[in-house]
Amino acid sequence: MLTIRRHLFRGKLKSVLPPPPKKTHYEYSISPNTYSFKVPSYKRPLNPIQLIYQQAVNFPFEKSVNDVYRSYPTITSAQQRNRKTRPKGVLMSSADFIEDSLYNKHYGYFSKEVEIFQPDKPFKYSDVADVDDFVENWRQSYPKADPKSKSLQLWHTPTELFNPHYGESLARYILLNYKLNGSYPYEDLVIYEMGGGNGTLMCNILNYIKQQEPEIYDRTQYKIIEISNQLAEKQAKSYQKRLQSEGLSADKLEIFNKSIFDWDKVVDEPCFFIALEVFDNFAHDVIKYDMHSGEPLEGKVLIDKQGDFYQFFTPELSEYSKAYLQLRESGKLSILQSSSFNAKVENLKSLFKQVHPLFESPTMVKLKNSVLPFNDDLTTAEYIPTRLVKFFNILKHRFPNHSLISSDFHYLPNTIAGYNGPVVQTILNGDTIDVRTYMVQQGYFDIMFATDFEMAEELYKQITGKIPKISTHREFLEKWADVNATSTKSGENPMLDFYRNASFLTS
Repeated sequence: MLTIRRHLFRGKLKSVLPPPPKKTHYEYSISPNTYSFKVPSYKRPLNPIQLIYQQAVNFPFEKSVNDVYRSYPTITSAQQRNRKTRPKGVLMSSADFIEDSLYNKHYGYFSKEVEIFQPDKPFKYSDVADVDDFVENWRQSYPKADPKSKSLQLWHTPTELFNPHYGESLARYILLNYKLNGSYPYEDLVIYEMGGGNGTLMCNILNYIKQQEPEIYDRTQYKIIEISNQLAEKQAKSYQKRLQSEGLSADKLEIFNKSIFDWDKVVDEPCFFIALEVFDNFAHDVIKYDMHSGEPLEGKVLIDKQGDFYQFFTPELSEYSKAYLQLRESGKLSILQSSSFNAKVENLKSLFKQVHPLFESPTMVKLKNSVLPFNDDLTTAEYIPTRLVKFFNILKHRFPNHSLISSDFHYLPNTIAGYNGPVVQTILNGDTIDVRTYMVQQGYFDIMFATDFEMAEELYKQITGKIPKISTHREFLEKWADVNATSTKSGENPMLDFYRNASFLTS
């Protein structure tokens, strides 16, 4: 037997096989929100809870926090916009991370196939019994709106739901103010709209102007700014056909496929600038404050080489974070200049509701930092509207003679933790799924922020020098819409009763 088996050991010894590749270890007890790393960091004693927790999980980095932060290059959403793969091994500001997640041309949320709800024909309210009957009519139109994809986000807009009456209310506002602001009859009526959707608002406005003021219609120009390549291509093909089918001139339309934040042309002529439901997808930066000094620190998202996310906070603020904080403190909504009485009241409120982080009870903040192990003595996060500040600056410098018509949500449910935190959600098998952090796989989630209209009014006034006005959704429509046209048999009015969480900002 020994002789027979010797051939198994004959021949030249082959090289040793390499060891199997090391598998990446994922510590599932760590989420993107587990740690708030403050840089520069310093060593300090840990309390018993922190010591126990540190032993229970794997610390994500082999180097010190400072060394890790310095070892990653920083990129912006503009640098990433045309790249086809999601970034790894980099740092991004929170606003750039959110903007990349939403608007990257290849994997961003808005780069994918989207659908805006559009009934086959406008609802005939004189045949609708009440609001419940309206909702039933609305529900019956769903199969036609989305027959294929259960994962497709279906957007609902008041323009489509209340077609043509909602759009006509804006047309009335535009016509009256065009005549009052001194442009008529010396200047053309020029209208810019951010994100044209299905073109319904454009057609509603142009149809109304043509019917009511044909001479002004002859001098009307309609320009759409659309950041989405997919929507811009669709619009270029469909808008001309739709305009012609409704007896409107396609020559009045011009589409700009670009981000408003890349706008570099100065439009000196007077114009109306329409921004409906666009503020909610403006990226925000994240600020936390040092619980001892009150110093603001700006959030950065570290994306490691495996694509996992971690939060870092640094005192190095971006240009627009500095601008926002300075504008806030120089206006009537200042946090630091609040009276001591108001600060004490807010401290008490913080025990049972969300208040600004600088008004949080110091005792509660200290308790949170002792129980939650890796907050690095930082307050709750505040999400600040830095892209809104940039937008208002663009209006001031690129559209100096504009009149703004904007509308958006002043309240959203199911937001993530933090002051003015966003709703982060996706559609899975037809169901809406909310998650608890904005640091999610880029492109798969919508990230929406409610607008603080009091703050928006103050920012707009300080930046542009114009005096804006806030109206609730109902107030604006009661003044400018034909509310009788949307009244049901019972006297209820869906156009006024719906969208109670929306407001207008006009100038």
